[in-house]
Amino acid sequence: MRYGNRDKPECNSGRAGFVDARLEALRRRWENATDEREKTEVSEQIREWRSFKPERSAPTGGRR
Repeated sequence: MRYGNRDKPECNSGRAGFVDARLEALRRRWENATDEREKTEVSEQIREWRSFKPERSAPTGGRR
């Protein structure tokens, strides 16, 4: 089955999606943190995970 351009499902890199999900979980954990020590640890983890996020490259022509 072929898709028209507008019906094509969004293609995401599995790794990028995983990193985004992990960052979102860490942000929620940071918001619910009860003390400064925990917030500091979670902030550090967020910075580390951001460094793993691949840069988005310019879109290329579609494949046939």
